[in-house]
Amino acid sequence: MTQNSIFVSEYQQLVPDTVLILDTETTDLDVNVGQVIELGAILYSVKHQAIIQQYSTILPAQDNPAEYINRIKPELLKQITAEQVEESLWMLNKMANKAQIIVAHNAEFDQKWFGSSSNGNTVLPELLGSNNQPLRWLCTCTDFNWPRQIRPGQSLIDLAASHEIGIWGVHRALTDCQLIASLFDKMENLNAMFEIALMPKFLFQALVTYDRRDLAKKAGFKWVAERKSWERKMTEEDTQNLPFEVRLIAAAK
Repeated sequence: MTQNSIFVSEYQQLVPDTVLILDTETTDLDVNVGQVIELGAILYSVKHQAIIQQYSTILPAQDNPAEYINRIKPELLKQITAEQVEESLWMLNKMANKAQIIVAHNAEFDQKWFGSSSNGNTVLPELLGSNNQPLRWLCTCTDFNWPRQIRPGQSLIDLAASHEIGIWGVHRALTDCQLIASLFDKMENLNAMFEIALMPKFLFQALVTYDRRDLAKKAGFKWVAERKSWERKMTEEDTQNLPFEVRLIAAAK
């Protein structure tokens, strides 16, 4: 329950026919330090619950401190040419142009690398739709309610396992995109899930004492150390089912 009611516009974006499922592999979590070294993308039909097109590409870098996670060798990254990069970004832009929404797991992380000039010598473009406007991003971690999720905010691997989807391959960009597509494939009413995911979200603080912090964690709230606060992005409607009160912090970006 909330301390203050929020006015939410009746306007709601239409459920997309086609989405671009996107994932990145990076050399560091910090956008000011690392860079994207791999892109995975799937053009997915929501209407038919099927993959239309999929694409994966490596981007150049001089080193890869995250090799132990993604197993992408620095020697390979050093061989990628400017011509290959140009072709890769052309393909990504073409795929984005056919979509109405971008979908990613932990979308806030992936989105911050696009439209930035700090990705080494490769500037990743802001992804535009057919109307030449920036595409909206949805997060499969925070925007969607999955039928078998144990709690909000689960990892992609945990979500896939709970929905009896096999885990294969190493931690790579296209592999993660394929897991999201497999989750979409199994949903009985994917349109309804997108309708909920597209609802306006707000950032809330859980009003819990230290002794009740596990309730916030179980409800998908995350501890933000700099504000000493348990926080989660969610709809106002979802707050009504919480066993504690919450406070509105801001409209989610």
